[in-house]
Amino acid sequence: MKNVQFSPDVIVQQLGDQTVLLHMQTNRFYELNRTASRFVELLKTEENLNSVRSQMLEEFDVESTQLGIEIEHLLSELEKERLVTVYE
Repeated sequence: MKNVQFSPDVIVQQLGDQTVLLHMQTNRFYELNRTASRFVELLKTEENLNSVRSQMLEEFDVESTQLGIEIEHLLSELEKERLVTVYE
């Protein structure tokens, strides 16, 4: 079971339907779309990836396989930018 934790150097700010992430070490901003924003919002309260995935399947009209692909891609990008850490 995977868990996700935000870097302590990251500030998460909701702006309407979008979310902006600021990495304080690099001073880079990241703007997320509505779906990624919801994903991040859920991660802020629940580190368990399976719980977040289940909630998103209830809220969005998406195939389970497609959601899994999108989550893995987003997590890969967030990890690459050192915004989150994924761990078992």
